[in-house]
Amino acid sequence: MELWTEGASYDTKETEYPNVKLEVYFEALCPGCQEFTTGALKDVLAMDDIRDITDMKIVPYGNTKQESNGDFTCQHGPDECTTDAYELCTLYKLSGEIESISSGNTAYAAWPFILCMEEAEGSPAMAEECFKSSMAGSGLDWETVATCADQEYSTVQSAGRDATPSHDYVPWVLVDGRVLSQPDLMLLPSICKSYTGPTPASCFKAVNATHIPVTKKCEV
Repeated sequence: MELWTEGASYDTKETEYPNVKLEVYFEALCPGCQEFTTGALKDVLAMDDIRDITDMKIVPYGNTKQESNGDFTCQHGPDECTTDAYELCTLYKLSGEIESISSGNTAYAAWPFILCMEEAEGSPAMAEECFKSSMAGSGLDWETVATCADQEYSTVQSAGRDATPSHDYVPWVLVDGRVLSQPDLMLLPSICKSYTGPTPASCFKAVNATHIPVTKKCEV
């Protein structure tokens, strides 16, 4: 069975060895997203030599729909909407530019908070604790994020919508424009295969990858 399919093209840097482009589209409270983010993605992003060759974009919006009246309806209810908004606001407020949600230039900085929330199963009740324990030293405070989620909710949800491509399910994961149909199994091998520079030491771990395939994808 083919483990990846073609996706949209993604521009690379003008360098001798361009970084690999990793895109992760997910939503809070989605069991399959939690399997992936707290499993394969967490493990790969803990490898410094893989992070060094990877540019990441991560967007917490997933299968959310905007209704005709402008309201946003999330697949897993209001708690998902709230947590997605906290994470979108973090991506936004780290730079002060709403475009950061689509560009991914704050993705690594926001990752500790996103990971903490995924490990907390997306509960918005854990957001303040997660933020304060994971984002110390980031230059961003919880009050700014909470105010954003309250007062700029539609703005960040709209940015998440615009940054999310057409997809069949989440987690929807692309490496250099290719959709990984089994992201837990293929994330590290795909990054290593796509990189055109010297092979990072962590790539040799891909041979012995033992992650279980995501079985709880949240379909559109």
